[in-house]
Amino acid sequence: MIPSFQVVIVQSCDCNCLNSVTPWSFYFFVGPFVATKFLPSLLHKNHSFNAKKLYKKFPLEKKKKNQNKSKTMYSLSSESKRFILVPILVVVAAQLLLVHSVSSLNLTNSYLQHKCLVNQGKYKPGSQHEKALNDIIQSFSKDSEGFHTGFSMEAYGKEPDIVAITYQCRIDSRGPKCHSCVVTAGSELLRKRCPRDKGAIIWYDQCLVDFSSLDTFGQINYDDNFCMPSTKNLIGDSISFEERLRLLDNLTEMAVTKIDRNIKGIKKAVLYAAGERRLGKNNLYGMVQCSGDLSVQGCNECMTYYTVHFQNCWKSKQGVRVLSRSCNFRYELYPFINPKGPYYTKF
Repeated sequence: MIPSFQVVIVQSCDCNCLNSVTPWSFYFFVGPFVATKFLPSLLHKNHSFNAKKLYKKFPLEKKKKNQNKSKTMYSLSSESKRFILVPILVVVAAQLLLVHSVSSLNLTNSYLQHKCLVNQGKYKPGSQHEKALNDIIQSFSKDSEGFHTGFSMEAYGKEPDIVAITYQCRIDSRGPKCHSCVVTAGSELLRKRCPRDKGAIIWYDQCLVDFSSLDTFGQINYDDNFCMPSTKNLIGDSISFEERLRLLDNLTEMAVTKIDRNIKGIKKAVLYAAGERRLGKNNLYGMVQCSGDLSVQGCNECMTYYTVHFQNCWKSKQGVRVLSRSCNFRYELYPFINPKGPYYTKF
């Protein structure tokens, strides 16, 4: 659906006018005295744009006919009408590409999925479990080191009454973005998605939050996972299954060998990598990440398990997200990670 537009007429403009253009605005000059400013309808829903009405309201020159000639003569206004319509479509296409690129680079933090772990039972209002849970959540606001590294696990008590909360942020979302995501996800999980469940996991674009009554530190979770494939299939063998596996394998190798620069005093693998590879006429983009409590061996095993376990889910798809508590990966035919972000490689 083509978005609606607002039309702004200006007296004249030179190159200096372009200094005021915002990322959500486009100016296209259709003559020396006319400019149109296009804004998506999601920002200005009360405005509409119609090329024919614009032409009638602001004609550049009235149509002329020569009755003495057998051939029809077209005036400047007719040519201008076609001239206006073509750039409008160009601008619309550019607008849609911009919207797609903003969302695809994860400048937003969308909810993806959640799972209530009903097998761990529920806690009662006013119980020690609830008090410990709230204490941990409140401590998040003071956990500057966890948000700096993008991973933290807090636990009180002993099994079967342990109260543990783990969060993992995407490496390029460390710091304030990590804090915001964890607070949002934790509140959503606790108050809305899985109220009073002792165990629950929620995934957002930039983080995951896990509540548990079990001590799972360093263990691979094989049970709580999702595959979210693209709705579009690959055409023929344009990008083979083996090529996609190779990219994920290369990224996993980088994730377990590159040292995390945000952790001082010890050498620890970052367990994250993103990048792209040119394959014929297409670029293939990918990202892998393992939970911060896994070892290098655990990260390798987790990635191997989930690429094989869900291969029928994504084998024929243009893109996929595989989410689990312990590791996740994604590939697409369009960029979804900022190439200027950390640990990004162009193969």
